[in-house]
Amino acid sequence: MTTKPADQVASVQELVERFLSTGLAQYEAAYVVDTRKYNRLYARMQEIRTELKRREGDQRRALLPLLNHPNVQVRMMTAHTVLAISPDLARKAFESVRDSGIFPQAADAAGTLRALDSGFYVPG
Repeated sequence: MTTKPADQVASVQELVERFLSTGLAQYEAAYVVDTRKYNRLYARMQEIRTELKRREGDQRRALLPLLNHPNVQVRMMTAHTVLAISPDLARKAFESVRDSGIFPQAADAAGTLRALDSGFYVPG
């Protein structure tokens, strides 16, 4: 997947803001069951992740404050994004999403934790 040219010239802070707004839009798309929109937003988020990772020093760490965001979708997607670089903090975020009882994110977080515990899911 290629990042968009706008991402390549954006500051890390601008990419974090785009990641956040994309996560919030995903939350909305999930609740109106707009799968096509959600999938487009997921692809967009992946482009942002790729660009942050590509930056010197792996700038995904700039997303760490979002692990405490009040929106469960933002927390969950951030946890997936930073899992390889900050597994303990990501795990706590997955646990908070699971414990929130807000679905479908709580079910996704619970499944991710089971997969991590079983060794089925190894972050890359």
